[in-house]
Amino acid sequence: MIKVSIQSDKQKNIISFTMKGHAMENRDAILAGEAYDMVCNSTSVLSQSVIIGLDEVLNLNVNYEIGEGYLKVDLNGFTKEEIKKAQVLLKTFEKSLESLILGLDMSLGKETRCKYIKIKKEEV
Repeated sequence: MIKVSIQSDKQKNIISFTMKGHAMENRDAILAGEAYDMVCNSTSVLSQSVIIGLDEVLNLNVNYEIGEGYLKVDLNGFTKEEIKKAQVLLKTFEKSLESLILGLDMSLGKETRCKYIKIKKEEV
């Protein structure tokens, strides 16, 4: 399962997010082309677009860690102005994930979708 954690400050600015896992942990036992492929691909594209946008479009030199089934983006050390500039990308990412989840809930049902992806939001 992909677990996405989005952290916001008191002003509701997204200041970091972490993604862990894969849509299906036991992928060898499942045929390719199932819904988990779409979930993995979609979340990968959305999260990498944030990094590209922050780095190459806004020139903000984003802090991130990436590994097998893991991505963390962190605006720690950014100025208030830089955090404000980053919000369009970060909030679009959040809304896009919510839209993906809504579509999965409608097509697969929430119980099945929860096997693939969950989002947790927290204020820090």
